[in-house]
Amino acid sequence: LAFALAELIDNSLSATSRNTGIRSIQIKLLFDDSQGKPAVAVIDNGSGMTSKQLNNWAVYRLSKFTRQGDFESDHSGYVRPLPVPRSLNSDISYFGVGGKQAVFFVGQSARMISKPAESQDVHELVLSKEDF
Repeated sequence: LAFALAELIDNSLSATSRNTGIRSIQIKLLFDDSQGKPAVAVIDNGSGMTSKQLNNWAVYRLSKFTRQGDFESDHSGYVRPLPVPRSLNSDISYFGVGGKQAVFFVGQSARMISKPAESQDVHELVLSKEDF
């Protein structure tokens, strides 16, 4: 569970790495029975994803480091950050479990809601473990 949560936090660290202002990352554990099943929410003020980027995220074995051709990637020219002792350095997914596997380790479905910074549109992806 710790590695799965670390992966989700790492995704937020990557999404907020180019913020010029405050980087905000929240992790919420939701246990309100009136809202449905328990859930983990990771919320950030990062760059956001388009609907195509959300769909690309849902493709199995399509790493953010290997997206090419028809797939959009914000990581061209990626340079691994220098290690920082006892700190997340936005490089966990290089060796880690990956966002797709992390969400299904935590639960049976994933809902991602994203708004690219330069857009008025909000995009949503809902994916069940069975569909994935």
